[in-house]
Amino acid sequence: MSDRLTAAERAERIMSVVPWLVDADGVELDQICERFQLTRAELVDDLNLLFFNVGVHPFTPDVMVTVLYTDDDGADVESDDAAEHASWVSVELGDWFRRPLRLTSDEALSILAAGQALVSGHQADETLRSALAKLAAAVGPGGGDVLDVQLGSADPAVLSTVRRAVDRGVRLDLQYHSFARDAVTQRTVEPHLLTSRDGYWYLQAHCLEVDAVRLFRLDRMRDATETETPIEHPVGPMVDAFDFGESQQVELVLQPQDSWVASQYPTVSTEELDDGRSRVVLNISALPWLERLLLRLDPATEARDAVSGASLDTVRAEAARRLISRYR
Repeated sequence: MSDRLTAAERAERIMSVVPWLVDADGVELDQICERFQLTRAELVDDLNLLFFNVGVHPFTPDVMVTVLYTDDDGADVESDDAAEHASWVSVELGDWFRRPLRLTSDEALSILAAGQALVSGHQADETLRSALAKLAAAVGPGGGDVLDVQLGSADPAVLSTVRRAVDRGVRLDLQYHSFARDAVTQRTVEPHLLTSRDGYWYLQAHCLEVDAVRLFRLDRMRDATETETPIEHPVGPMVDAFDFGESQQVELVLQPQDSWVASQYPTVSTEELDDGRSRVVLNISALPWLERLLLRLDPATEARDAVSGASLDTVRAEAARRLISRYR
Protein backbone atom coordinates (compact mmCIF):
# COMPACT_ATOMS: atom_id res chain seq x y z
CA MET A 1 0.00 0.00 0.00
CA SER A 2 1.23 3.47 -0.87
CA ASP A 3 2.15 5.71 2.08
CA ARG A 4 1.94 8.85 -0.07
CA LEU A 5 -0.17 11.55 1.56
CA THR A 6 -3.03 12.74 -0.62
CA ALA A 7 -3.54 16.45 -1.32
CA ALA A 8 -6.72 16.44 0.77
CA GLU A 9 -4.96 14.77 3.72
CA ARG A 10 -2.06 17.18 3.54
CA ALA A 11 -4.39 20.20 3.38
CA GLU A 12 -6.26 18.89 6.42
CA ARG A 13 -2.97 18.48 8.28
CA ILE A 14 -1.82 22.00 7.43
CA MET A 15 -5.17 23.51 8.40
CA SER A 16 -4.99 21.85 11.80
CA VAL A 17 -1.47 23.15 12.50
CA VAL A 18 -1.66 26.73 11.20
CA PRO A 19 -4.48 28.18 13.40
CA TRP A 20 -2.75 26.78 16.49
CA LEU A 21 0.56 28.36 15.45
CA VAL A 22 -1.08 31.73 14.75
CA ASP A 23 -2.66 31.78 18.21
CA ALA A 24 0.50 30.54 19.93
CA ASP A 25 2.66 33.34 18.45
CA GLY A 26 5.92 31.39 18.43
CA VAL A 27 6.45 27.73 19.34
CA GLU A 28 9.41 25.38 19.50
CA LEU A 29 9.65 23.15 16.45
CA ASP A 30 10.02 20.01 18.52
CA GLN A 31 6.91 20.91 20.53
CA ILE A 32 4.87 21.27 17.33
CA CYS A 33 6.17 17.95 16.02
CA GLU A 34 5.24 16.19 19.24
CA ARG A 35 1.78 17.73 19.41
CA PHE A 36 0.83 16.88 15.80
CA GLN A 37 2.89 13.69 15.42
CA LEU A 38 5.06 15.05 12.61
CA THR A 39 8.71 14.74 11.77
CA ARG A 40 10.68 17.96 11.62
CA ALA A 41 11.11 17.57 7.85
CA GLU A 42 7.34 17.13 7.34
CA LEU A 43 6.56 20.18 9.44
CA VAL A 44 9.07 22.44 7.68
CA ASP A 45 7.92 21.19 4.28
CA ASP A 46 4.32 22.13 5.13
CA LEU A 47 5.32 25.54 6.47
CA ASN A 48 7.43 26.28 3.41
CA LEU A 49 4.44 25.42 1.24
CA LEU A 50 2.50 28.09 3.12
CA PHE A 51 5.30 30.61 2.82
CA PHE A 52 5.72 30.28 -0.94
CA ASN A 53 2.17 29.56 -2.09
CA VAL A 54 -0.50 31.12 0.14
CA GLY A 55 -1.62 34.63 -0.66
CA VAL A 56 -3.81 36.64 -3.02
CA HIS A 57 -3.11 39.03 -5.86
CA PRO A 58 -1.04 41.24 -6.03
CA PHE A 59 0.99 39.15 -3.52
CA THR A 60 2.21 42.07 -1.46
CA PRO A 61 3.18 41.40 2.20
CA ASP A 62 -0.26 42.38 3.52
CA VAL A 63 -1.93 39.57 1.56
CA MET A 64 0.61 36.79 2.20
CA VAL A 65 1.20 34.26 4.94
CA THR A 66 4.58 34.85 6.61
CA VAL A 67 6.52 32.00 8.24
CA LEU A 68 9.40 33.07 10.51
CA TYR A 69 12.13 30.72 11.74
CA THR A 70 14.49 31.68 14.55
CA ASP A 71 17.27 30.00 16.51
CA ASP A 72 17.63 29.87 20.29
CA ASP A 73 19.08 33.39 20.33
CA GLY A 74 16.17 34.85 18.36
CA ALA A 75 18.17 35.29 15.16
CA ASP A 76 16.39 34.71 11.87
CA VAL A 77 17.09 31.45 10.04
CA GLU A 78 16.66 30.99 6.31
CA SER A 79 13.73 28.64 5.59
CA ASP A 80 15.90 26.28 3.51
CA ASP A 81 18.02 25.54 6.60
CA ALA A 82 15.17 25.47 9.10
CA ALA A 83 15.00 21.71 9.46
CA GLU A 84 18.60 21.65 10.69
CA HIS A 85 19.14 24.95 12.52
CA ALA A 86 15.87 26.58 13.62
CA SER A 87 14.40 26.07 17.07
CA TRP A 88 11.33 28.31 16.96
CA VAL A 89 8.70 29.08 14.34
CA SER A 90 5.86 31.58 14.15
CA VAL A 91 3.20 32.19 11.52
CA GLU A 92 1.82 35.63 10.77
CA LEU A 93 -1.27 36.21 8.66
CA GLY A 94 -1.41 39.23 6.36
CA ASP A 95 -4.00 41.91 7.01
CA TRP A 96 -6.20 40.51 4.22
CA PHE A 97 -6.76 37.29 6.20
CA ARG A 98 -7.93 39.20 9.27
CA ARG A 99 -10.64 41.17 7.49
CA PRO A 100 -14.22 39.87 7.30
CA LEU A 101 -14.60 37.91 4.09
CA ARG A 102 -16.49 39.77 1.37
CA LEU A 103 -17.43 37.88 -1.78
CA THR A 104 -18.59 39.27 -5.10
CA SER A 105 -21.63 37.60 -6.63
CA ASP A 106 -19.37 35.80 -9.14
CA GLU A 107 -17.10 34.52 -6.35
CA ALA A 108 -20.07 33.33 -4.30
CA LEU A 109 -21.56 31.48 -7.26
CA SER A 110 -18.19 29.89 -8.08
CA ILE A 111 -17.82 28.60 -4.52
CA LEU A 112 -21.43 27.43 -4.49
CA ALA A 113 -20.94 25.56 -7.77
CA ALA A 114 -17.74 23.89 -6.53
CA GLY A 115 -19.46 22.87 -3.29
CA GLN A 116 -22.47 21.47 -5.10
CA ALA A 117 -20.10 19.53 -7.35
CA LEU A 118 -18.65 17.85 -4.25
CA VAL A 119 -22.14 17.09 -2.96
CA SER A 120 -23.09 15.66 -6.36
CA GLY A 121 -19.96 13.50 -6.25
CA HIS A 122 -20.91 12.14 -2.79
CA GLN A 123 -17.79 13.62 -1.14
CA ALA A 124 -19.59 16.00 1.21
CA ASP A 125 -20.26 15.74 4.92
CA GLU A 126 -22.99 17.56 6.82
CA THR A 127 -20.68 20.48 7.65
CA LEU A 128 -20.24 21.27 3.96
CA ARG A 129 -23.94 20.81 3.24
CA SER A 130 -24.78 23.25 6.02
CA ALA A 131 -22.26 25.79 4.73
CA LEU A 132 -23.65 25.50 1.20
CA ALA A 133 -27.18 26.08 2.48
CA LYS A 134 -26.05 29.29 4.20
CA LEU A 135 -24.14 30.43 1.12
CA ALA A 136 -27.12 29.71 -1.14
CA ALA A 137 -29.35 31.77 1.16
CA ALA A 138 -26.83 34.62 1.09
CA VAL A 139 -26.82 34.62 -2.70
CA GLY A 140 -30.40 35.86 -2.58
CA PRO A 141 -34.01 34.70 -2.82
CA GLY A 142 -34.12 31.28 -4.43
CA GLY A 143 -30.37 30.96 -4.03
CA GLY A 144 -30.64 27.25 -3.36
CA ASP A 145 -32.07 26.73 -6.85
CA VAL A 146 -29.81 29.14 -8.71
CA LEU A 147 -27.39 26.40 -9.80
CA ASP A 148 -27.85 22.87 -11.05
CA VAL A 149 -24.54 21.01 -11.07
CA GLN A 150 -24.42 17.71 -12.95
CA LEU A 151 -21.08 15.88 -13.09
CA GLY A 152 -22.07 13.06 -15.40
CA SER A 153 -23.07 9.46 -14.88
CA ALA A 154 -20.76 6.66 -13.77
CA ASP A 155 -21.07 3.41 -11.86
CA PRO A 156 -20.76 4.49 -8.18
CA ALA A 157 -18.54 1.49 -7.42
CA VAL A 158 -16.22 2.28 -10.33
CA LEU A 159 -16.12 5.98 -9.43
CA SER A 160 -15.26 5.16 -5.83
CA THR A 161 -12.51 2.72 -6.86
CA VAL A 162 -10.96 5.17 -9.32
CA ARG A 163 -11.05 8.05 -6.83
CA ARG A 164 -9.41 5.88 -4.16
CA ALA A 165 -6.67 4.75 -6.55
CA VAL A 166 -5.93 8.37 -7.50
CA ASP A 167 -5.67 9.31 -3.82
CA ARG A 168 -3.47 6.34 -2.97
CA GLY A 169 -1.29 6.65 -6.08
CA VAL A 170 -1.60 3.00 -7.16
CA ARG A 171 -2.24 1.32 -10.51
CA LEU A 172 -5.67 0.30 -11.77
CA ASP A 173 -6.73 -2.71 -13.82
CA LEU A 174 -9.59 -1.71 -16.12
CA GLN A 175 -12.05 -3.45 -18.38
CA TYR A 176 -12.66 -0.61 -20.79
CA HIS A 177 -15.03 -0.30 -23.74
CA SER A 178 -13.21 1.52 -26.52
CA PHE A 179 -15.85 3.42 -28.49
CA ALA A 180 -13.50 3.83 -31.45
CA ARG A 181 -12.61 0.13 -31.63
CA ASP A 182 -16.07 -1.02 -30.52
CA ALA A 183 -14.41 -3.58 -28.25
CA VAL A 184 -13.81 -4.21 -24.55
CA THR A 185 -10.11 -4.20 -23.70
CA GLN A 186 -8.08 -4.96 -20.59
CA ARG A 187 -5.93 -2.01 -19.52
CA THR A 188 -3.48 -1.40 -16.70
CA VAL A 189 -3.13 2.31 -16.02
CA GLU A 190 -1.46 4.68 -13.59
CA PRO A 191 -4.22 7.11 -12.53
CA HIS A 192 -3.25 10.77 -12.25
CA LEU A 193 -6.35 12.97 -12.28
CA LEU A 194 -10.12 12.50 -11.97
CA THR A 195 -12.17 15.31 -13.46
CA SER A 196 -15.62 16.12 -14.79
CA ARG A 197 -16.01 17.79 -18.16
CA ASP A 198 -18.97 18.36 -20.49
CA GLY A 199 -21.22 16.06 -18.48
CA TYR A 200 -18.79 13.12 -18.19
CA TRP A 201 -16.29 11.83 -15.64
CA TYR A 202 -12.80 11.41 -17.08
CA LEU A 203 -9.70 9.74 -15.70
CA GLN A 204 -6.35 10.99 -16.95
CA ALA A 205 -3.90 8.13 -16.64
CA HIS A 206 -0.70 6.72 -18.07
CA CYS A 207 -1.75 3.67 -20.05
CA LEU A 208 0.91 0.95 -19.86
CA GLU A 209 -0.42 -0.70 -23.02
CA VAL A 210 0.55 2.27 -25.23
CA ASP A 211 3.09 3.84 -22.84
CA ALA A 212 1.38 7.23 -23.07
CA VAL A 213 -1.11 9.44 -21.24
CA ARG A 214 -4.74 8.88 -22.19
CA LEU A 215 -8.19 10.04 -21.07
CA PHE A 216 -10.68 7.34 -20.05
CA ARG A 217 -14.41 7.99 -19.65
CA LEU A 218 -15.74 6.36 -16.51
CA ASP A 219 -19.11 5.47 -18.03
CA ARG A 220 -17.20 3.21 -20.45
CA MET A 221 -15.41 1.30 -17.67
CA ARG A 222 -16.98 -2.11 -17.20
CA ASP A 223 -14.85 -2.79 -14.13
CA ALA A 224 -12.02 -1.17 -12.17
CA THR A 225 -9.75 -2.94 -9.69
CA GLU A 226 -7.11 -1.38 -7.48
CA THR A 227 -3.67 -2.96 -7.30
CA GLU A 228 -0.96 -2.51 -4.70
CA THR A 229 1.61 -1.31 -7.27
CA PRO A 230 2.56 2.37 -6.82
CA ILE A 231 2.49 4.57 -9.90
CA GLU A 232 5.87 5.36 -11.48
CA HIS A 233 5.14 7.97 -14.16
CA PRO A 234 4.85 11.59 -12.96
CA VAL A 235 1.61 13.50 -13.30
CA GLY A 236 1.63 15.65 -16.42
CA PRO A 237 -0.58 18.50 -17.66
CA MET A 238 -4.24 17.84 -18.42
CA VAL A 239 -4.62 16.30 -21.88
CA ASP A 240 -7.27 17.30 -24.38
CA ALA A 241 -10.32 15.04 -24.49
CA PHE A 242 -10.31 15.47 -28.28
CA ASP A 243 -6.62 14.91 -28.94
CA PHE A 244 -6.86 12.42 -31.81
CA GLY A 245 -3.16 11.69 -32.24
CA GLU A 246 -2.75 9.71 -35.47
CA SER A 247 -6.02 10.36 -37.32
CA GLN A 248 -7.65 10.53 -40.71
CA GLN A 249 -9.68 13.49 -41.98
CA VAL A 250 -13.04 12.55 -43.46
CA GLU A 251 -15.30 14.87 -45.45
CA LEU A 252 -19.06 14.34 -45.22
CA VAL A 253 -21.69 16.08 -47.33
CA LEU A 254 -24.77 15.91 -45.12
CA GLN A 255 -28.47 16.13 -45.87
CA PRO A 256 -30.31 18.95 -44.02
CA GLN A 257 -31.77 16.56 -41.41
CA ASP A 258 -28.26 15.44 -40.45
CA SER A 259 -26.88 18.91 -39.69
CA TRP A 260 -26.67 17.85 -36.01
CA VAL A 261 -23.33 16.17 -36.75
CA ALA A 262 -21.54 19.55 -36.80
CA SER A 263 -22.82 20.47 -33.35
CA GLN A 264 -22.40 17.08 -31.71
CA TYR A 265 -18.84 16.26 -32.79
CA PRO A 266 -15.65 18.37 -32.94
CA THR A 267 -15.04 19.36 -36.56
CA VAL A 268 -12.06 20.63 -38.54
CA SER A 269 -14.34 22.77 -40.72
CA THR A 270 -18.02 23.26 -41.62
CA GLU A 271 -19.66 24.83 -44.66
CA GLU A 272 -23.30 25.49 -45.52
CA LEU A 273 -24.05 24.65 -49.19
CA ASP A 274 -26.51 26.49 -51.42
CA ASP A 275 -28.84 23.49 -51.75
CA GLY A 276 -29.39 23.22 -47.96
CA ARG A 277 -26.84 20.50 -47.42
CA SER A 278 -23.69 21.00 -45.34
CA ARG A 279 -20.09 19.91 -45.73
CA VAL A 280 -18.13 18.96 -42.61
CA VAL A 281 -14.59 17.66 -42.14
CA LEU A 282 -13.99 15.41 -39.12
CA ASN A 283 -10.95 13.79 -37.57
CA ILE A 284 -11.41 10.07 -36.97
CA SER A 285 -8.96 7.77 -35.20
CA ALA A 286 -10.64 4.40 -35.90
CA LEU A 287 -12.87 2.98 -38.62
CA PRO A 288 -15.61 1.41 -36.41
CA TRP A 289 -16.62 4.86 -35.17
CA LEU A 290 -17.05 6.13 -38.76
CA GLU A 291 -19.06 3.02 -39.67
CA ARG A 292 -21.53 3.61 -36.85
CA LEU A 293 -21.90 7.26 -37.79
CA LEU A 294 -22.54 6.53 -41.47
CA LEU A 295 -25.21 3.96 -40.60
CA ARG A 296 -27.07 6.68 -38.66
CA LEU A 297 -27.02 9.16 -41.54
CA ASP A 298 -29.21 9.50 -44.61
CA PRO A 299 -28.17 7.02 -47.36
CA ALA A 300 -27.60 10.00 -49.68
CA THR A 301 -24.71 11.20 -47.49
CA GLU A 302 -21.47 11.56 -49.44
CA ALA A 303 -18.31 10.38 -47.64
CA ARG A 304 -14.74 10.72 -48.85
CA ASP A 305 -11.17 10.99 -47.61
CA ALA A 306 -10.62 14.73 -47.10
CA VAL A 307 -6.99 14.55 -48.28
CA SER A 308 -7.07 12.13 -51.23
CA GLY A 309 -10.72 12.60 -52.20
CA ALA A 310 -11.22 8.82 -52.37
CA SER A 311 -14.82 7.71 -51.86
CA LEU A 312 -15.69 5.98 -48.59
CA ASP A 313 -19.07 4.65 -49.74
CA THR A 314 -17.80 1.08 -49.40
CA VAL A 315 -17.24 1.68 -45.65
CA ARG A 316 -20.97 2.10 -45.05
CA ALA A 317 -21.87 -0.73 -47.41
CA GLU A 318 -19.51 -3.17 -45.66
CA ALA A 319 -20.77 -2.14 -42.21
CA ALA A 320 -24.39 -2.61 -43.31
CA ARG A 321 -23.57 -6.04 -44.76
CA ARG A 322 -22.01 -7.21 -41.47
CA LEU A 323 -24.93 -5.83 -39.47
CA ILE A 324 -27.51 -7.63 -41.61
CA SER A 325 -25.58 -10.91 -41.44
CA ARG A 326 -25.95 -10.91 -37.65
CA TYR A 327 -29.72 -11.20 -37.95
CA ARG A 328 -29.77 -13.99 -40.49
